[in-house]
Amino acid sequence: MLAPLLLLLSAPACAPLITPMGVALTAGATGGTMAMQDRGLGGGLSDNGIALEINDAWLKNDPAIFRKVSTSINDGIVVLTGHVQYRETAKRAETLARGVDGVRDVKNLIRVEEEPGIGTMASDRWITMRLRADLTFATDIHAVNYAIDTIAGTVFISGVARNQAEFDRVVTRAKATQGVRDVVTAIRLRSEPLPPRNMVVASSGYAQPASAPGHAPPPARAYAPAPAAMPATVTAEPLPPP
Repeated sequence: MLAPLLLLLSAPACAPLITPMGVALTAGATGGTMAMQDRGLGGGLSDNGIALEINDAWLKNDPAIFRKVSTSINDGIVVLTGHVQYRETAKRAETLARGVDGVRDVKNLIRVEEEPGIGTMASDRWITMRLRADLTFATDIHAVNYAIDTIAGTVFISGVARNQAEFDRVVTRAKATQGVRDVVTAIRLRSEPLPPRNMVVASSGYAQPASAPGHAPPPARAYAPAPAAMPATVTAEPLPPP
């Protein structure tokens, strides 16, 4: 009885998730689970391919990113979490991710700080497991659409909410989880339109957004890091110390 519950608690839901160990993990590892997500089986397979390409780019260009940064992807929207020692490393992780074919957007939530201690990491893992279980057993939340990462008590939630009410319920449950200090979301409402995907330009090696029908694509270029300000869809929810 205990083993199946632990397996459920430890499984991430919004895949693919590239962990700091460089392993592609996904609750959508089976076609059945991916088909349950709003993006469908085809979308899940596409996101898995993007995740592997990003992972490969990081490993070839900067192994520190490969070890320290996690990636969750839904419908081509890439969310980066984790912790690195230098701001330049966080920017490089985003730039490399933006250059992958099929990426629609990158939300960089990487923290620049020292690596948490073993005790903190154990506490973070427990917070993630508890919140994952809470969302999974909530009948009014489609939990398979969300990915969760916790770093030093800050919970990062990404994915797709079916409506604003579900979004609010997810945030409320996260804030109520014992040990949580902050909640940061990169959640897209299902009704929001998706930006175009990148397409690889063979002559340059860079990816660029697909152009609108009837318009020539802009010249290929390397993507500069996004501005420091977070997009409007990313919100921080500070909490009082537990």
